[in-house]
Amino acid sequence: FIVKMTVPEDHIVGSTGECLNYSTVLTPAQLKRWEQAKSVKEPLEIVTLDEAKKNEKSKPNGTKTWIYKADNVRDFAWTSSRKFVWDAMPHITEEGKRVMCMSYYGKEAYPVYSKYSTRVVAHTLKTYSKYTFPYPYPVAISVEASNGMEYPMICFNYGRAEEDGTYSEGVKYGAIGVIIHEVGHNYFPMIVNSDERQWTWMDEGINS
Repeated sequence: FIVKMTVPEDHIVGSTGECLNYSTVLTPAQLKRWEQAKSVKEPLEIVTLDEAKKNEKSKPNGTKTWIYKADNVRDFAWTSSRKFVWDAMPHITEEGKRVMCMSYYGKEAYPVYSKYSTRVVAHTLKTYSKYTFPYPYPVAISVEASNGMEYPMICFNYGRAEEDGTYSEGVKYGAIGVIIHEVGHNYFPMIVNSDERQWTWMDEGINS
């Protein structure tokens, strides 16, 4: 796939595949953070919480076009919002390849997602790769949403905090569990390309 998404200029886009034009859609500061994120040991915010809060109140005049390319995938999904905080860190595979683990989330999920989401994405790749095969894609993404759903390289997961920023153990472990589950679907059925309806044990079964 090569996909071009034209969105309001204050939106941040996450997608299956790799972005081909960060240099034209990110601010200089964000682009610098993106480059730094490729070698960090813990998640680094490409779009900060303060920037996301400012974007939420903005009134854009124009648009930007984000371009993504994805190889060897059976499906494609993307997300776009002016509300997103975006963080990233690398996972290095046993073959020495760098996979960018990333999360996109609103301020309502910040207390949970900033602590756990991207770390859990990286942990899932490490664990699934140990027991199956090396993760072949260049990115793995968790997007905060109202429920859980998987696509190649990107998935959507729940887990918001209360208005005062607190959250229960149930919300914490619910978010961690669904992120592991949906990121795990990259292996079964996405990479293996199995028939989910015929071989349910290999899809929902293994991930559960």
